[in-house]
Amino acid sequence: MKRLIYYLLLIVTVVSTGCSDGFFDINKDPNNPSTADNSFLLPSTITGSAYVIGGYYEQLGGFWAQHYAQSTGASQWATLEEFSLDESDYDRQFTILYSGPLMDCQVVRDRAKASQDWSYYMVATLMQSYTFQVLADLYDQIPFSEALNGVNKMSPKYELGKDVNDSLIKRVDFALKQDLSLKTVSKIDKQDFIFKGHMDQWVRFGNTLKLKLYLRWVNVDPNKYKAEIQALLAEDNFLTTSAATVSTLFKNEENKRNPFYETFMDRLSGNICASKTLVSYLQNSGDSRLNAIFLPPKGKTQVVGLGQGRYKDDQTLYANIDNLSLPNVNGLSPVYFFTLPEVEFLLAEAELRYGTEAKAKQHYENGIEASYALYNVTPQPALYATGGVYEYNGLESIINQKWIAAANCNTIEAFFDRNRTGYPSFFVKSAVSSIGNNFPQRLLFPDTERKTNTKTPVRQNIDVKVWWAK
Repeated sequence: MKRLIYYLLLIVTVVSTGCSDGFFDINKDPNNPSTADNSFLLPSTITGSAYVIGGYYEQLGGFWAQHYAQSTGASQWATLEEFSLDESDYDRQFTILYSGPLMDCQVVRDRAKASQDWSYYMVATLMQSYTFQVLADLYDQIPFSEALNGVNKMSPKYELGKDVNDSLIKRVDFALKQDLSLKTVSKIDKQDFIFKGHMDQWVRFGNTLKLKLYLRWVNVDPNKYKAEIQALLAEDNFLTTSAATVSTLFKNEENKRNPFYETFMDRLSGNICASKTLVSYLQNSGDSRLNAIFLPPKGKTQVVGLGQGRYKDDQTLYANIDNLSLPNVNGLSPVYFFTLPEVEFLLAEAELRYGTEAKAKQHYENGIEASYALYNVTPQPALYATGGVYEYNGLESIINQKWIAAANCNTIEAFFDRNRTGYPSFFVKSAVSSIGNNFPQRLLFPDTERKTNTKTPVRQNIDVKVWWAK
């Protein structure tokens, strides 16, 4: 309940800063989409997705991408280390996304398409597509074309992730092709909590999202979107800055802070610590980003990580979280949908597979430098120069660096990448794993769906690969 209250308070904060004072007119129902115009709904589409993707999914990705571990002296997230989740885990997040931002996006899309207000249509379509993509990658099958119809479709069918992926590509394509110069197009300003209404940036966002969707096919049918990827690379109109929530969105006040920090660093403190997997990799590489990603334990100068599932076995070494390092995240940290390093590594992979080796190497190096900049650390060119420990070596080096760059920023994508490519290849088996030598691949279909939607598929175990996995 507290998490739901937090979400609602976050929306109230957005509305109070992003909409007119008339929103609070007692004669208007702010919860009824039929009476709320697009300028009201658009902020909630962004903050609603940011709350889940930048909160609980950031926590999930952090554990399963071996950025984080359950600390000693506590056991709040033991099931994430055991891989023993059930259908009630992450149920609330699934429900919030469908009933909140995805539904709001659909209302905006329908209205904007009818009135040819293509600016609102584009932003709502891209945010909805991004959110659907995350859900499809987590569950492999989701309600899609029949979803978001309210009482008209109480049991929407589940559709395969590959079909959702292709449908999202078509939706994004359609949104990007619309004429933003028409008189029917509204100017978006403070309602946009990512790009402040700069539509050229949203076009770049759309192209970047398309590239990610195309690359989901590389293990299944690498030639399916070859021509489209090559055309997209030739056009070269991708994000050149990170797509993140604006600096004014969060405040250092309870219920108004970064959602990961609010829940996992403040309310449920004492549980999440640095993973030894990432810490050791950075230490062995002499990488100065280590102390920007994690904070040393109290009174110490060296970062200390804990092995996956070692929260009981290592209590003699580390009595509690005070002896371990914490993620360097604060209440004002933005939620990232795309970081610039992620964009560069996406381009590096695309060039490696469908372009030139020289361009792949250049984007790889750009990605490392962008990662240093994002963490506000001086670059170390010697690490990725010829003979350096990060010297370019094809896909493995690209994804390993993308994995580092996702820490505290977009960890769920690092989890997807590991399952999609097999890299990093040095992940350790959790000491308390319930699935043997396997690693988690997906979430279980939510309990709420099981109880209310008769078309929910049969249960798939947590280690069953999704459609695009290697």
